[in-house]
Amino acid sequence: MIHRLQKLSSHPLEIVWHENKATYISVRKIGGRLFLRLHRLFHDAPTPVLQAIIQFALKRDARSRAIIRQMAHLHFSRAPSEPRALASQGKAYDLQEIFNRINEPLKLEGISIGWSTKSPRGKFRSMTFGCFDGSCRQIRINPLLDSPQVPLYFIEFIVYHEALHAVCPPRMDASGRAFIHTREFREKERQFPQFEAAKKWEKGSLKFFKQGIYGRS
Repeated sequence: MIHRLQKLSSHPLEIVWHENKATYISVRKIGGRLFLRLHRLFHDAPTPVLQAIIQFALKRDARSRAIIRQMAHLHFSRAPSEPRALASQGKAYDLQEIFNRINEPLKLEGISIGWSTKSPRGKFRSMTFGCFDGSCRQIRINPLLDSPQVPLYFIEFIVYHEALHAVCPPRMDASGRAFIHTREFREKERQFPQFEAAKKWEKGSLKFFKQGIYGRS
């Protein structure tokens, strides 16, 4: 693989492979050498994608970025993985029971749900309430929400929001820009019966969690 890339580059290459989905390509140029950190999805990439990688490394042009993003989008949307073993029954709420109610009109199949095992770190300046992993079709909810002081309708809204990612998958335009929350997604999100109340509670939630029930003060 490195030999294929090297043939396309006029600069000596150093390549490190990784599996970080957040930054699937990063580049440094030092003393005439290119240092690339590439996700393994590019290991067997076709020549046009390899050409785009070199072009992007040298010029950071939009066309090459678009080709790289499209390759990554195709990889992550088609490569299935096994869901994590997560508990759905919490101290206050049973996510499986909540999802079953939410899913009645959606009729999604093959979706698992559970409380995330990751604990918050850092200075707690923001929160991720949940996520949907499309590669294994799993919804993971922040365990900080597992409290009777968190309204049930808010947890239902978060579960509904994450389930919508399975109904309205991300789209990518011709420039390679990915749209996670499409117009269709936003329209369906507003159909949640207590949408306004949930969004209002969300606005004050960060202060609530920092000051309140989990010893964060």
